[in-house]
Amino acid sequence: MKAGRKRAFDKEVVLDKAMRLFWANGYSGTSVANLSSELGINTSSLYGTFVNKEQLFKDALAHYQKQYVEVNYRHLVEPSDATLKARLQACFYGLIELFTSDETPRGCLLVKSFNESDSVAFPEDAVVYMKKLGTETQQTLTGLFASDIAKTDMPQGQTAQKLTNYLLSVSYGLAVQAKVGLVEDELKSVLDHALNSIFGYS
Repeated sequence: MKAGRKRAFDKEVVLDKAMRLFWANGYSGTSVANLSSELGINTSSLYGTFVNKEQLFKDALAHYQKQYVEVNYRHLVEPSDATLKARLQACFYGLIELFTSDETPRGCLLVKSFNESDSVAFPEDAVVYMKKLGTETQQTLTGLFASDIAKTDMPQGQTAQKLTNYLLSVSYGLAVQAKVGLVEDELKSVLDHALNSIFGYS
């Protein structure tokens, strides 16, 4: 009995390249022919590994989240003696550096994909996955703000949900502004202003 043929490519490397194509061109703007050509593998190998374009896109989103986003959110989920303001700044500074890096397409893959998700051709499974990530982020931030409100004298009328919605709106805007060309220092200044509006200038 013949042994099965060994895959001639590194799946993680191919997945990272596919993620960058979707990040640069969007889901609809990236065809299977584009993927096959840019990844250097034939269509049958592509389908044999990732099933179809829809699954490859979902895998690319998961790869983006794990390799590029979670490294920054560790500042929020890992134990730390730093203030919440400092932890939020570290997290979102890291995201800004990602959004403006010369090593990857500018902006945020998830924000770009959400903006495209009302397209008829956009895979529903990917929408479900992105909404799940969004819910998890909201829950993390809401929990942190709720704890901080209980421990400090934050401005009257603030709620954890309100602060979370505000900061996520700022983050969304930072990704869009990075895409249109604002540089890292400008975006960090915007983030600092947003944090100062929540915590004060201390």
